Amino acid sequence: MNRKHLLSKKLMAVAAAALLAGGAGAARAGQFDGVTVKVATFGGKWRDIVDQYVGKPFEAEGGKVEYVLGQPAQNMAKLIAARGQPAPFDMMETMDNFLPALARGGFTELLNEAAIPNLANLPASAHDKNKVMIWATQEGIVYNKEKFKEAGIPAPVHYADLADPRLKGKVSVPDISAGGAIPAIVGMSLEAGGNEANIGPGLDLIQKIAPASFWSSSSNLQTQLTNGDVWAAAAQAGNVQRLKQVPLGMTHVPVAGKVGILKQGYLVKIKGTKQSAAVDWIINRFLSLPMQMATSTEGGQVPTSKAALAEMQKDKSLSFMKLSPEEVAGMYQIDYSKVDQAAYVQQWNRKIGSK
Repeated sequence: MNRKHLLSKKLMAVAAAALLAGGAGAARAGQFDGVTVKVATFGGKWRDIVDQYVGKPFEAEGGKVEYVLGQPAQNMAKLIAARGQPAPFDMMETMDNFLPALARGGFTELLNEAAIPNLANLPASAHDKNKVMIWATQEGIVYNKEKFKEAGIPAPVHYADLADPRLKGKVSVPDISAGGAIPAIVGMSLEAGGNEANIGPGLDLIQKIAPASFWSSSSNLQTQLTNGDVWAAAAQAGNVQRLKQVPLGMTHVPVAGKVGILKQGYLVKIKGTKQSAAVDWIINRFLSLPMQMATSTEGGQVPTSKAALAEMQKDKSLSFMKLSPEEVAGMYQIDYSKVDQAAYVQQWNRKIGSK
């Protein structure tokens, strides 16, 4: 009897362990078991940030993220090349200058806003049924405060101040291929009497400034600022945050009754995706507080979440950015329906590229 009793107890223990194991397995099983979502996004450090705060939580739900890395222009080209075939990715991180082309091409699918509760923490202007803004850069003039002081040069207020003869050989503006090109060109054009459809005055101002260099990437510009080769640049505020070892200041240039210029990053769902629910989940995660804070602390961009902006306002070292909803609302947003990027390149090549 004792032997039978002991055997019975052992069997019961094994059964209980099996049940516990089964229960634990069920608890670990996620809502997206076996689901793979292809996300088109930027490479480098940004991809790592996305993977840490979005990709890994998605994996915890049983899913998998495959990253299609490249600039929005490159990923747009992939979409166009795949027309009539399955799209090369399920969702895309893009910038405001590509939204008109995405709309014209019918490349996007409607979001299920009810499945993205974190939208409630965004300004109404930051999202609609086709897109969600997840970050912004604040464009203007970045300058070395110590170098300006040593040379007796006042802090810049307008883009035209970069034409000061004392800055000769020390100014950089974005190359036409750089992400900051359109904000700089439009900003200078507005200051000089033009607009999105008339960039001639802006290109004339660039000629007058006679930049020593044309930066093509943030890392390229940051090296120049760190080495002291460049004292001032038409660039975004995130450079000040990233280069804390350099005494940089930020000027939000007044244009068209606004102060400062926004460049915005968006997420869109790609037409024909078979992972629509998973895409909505991922977008919601992009808007979570941890990811939105990392957008700033690790990425150098400005988040769109009101909760993240409120947290950033507590850090006085970030006072060079515009972080209150009122300040952000008072910044200039480029009208990309009036921007002809091909014409911009042609005009740039004629006036600037040949110099």
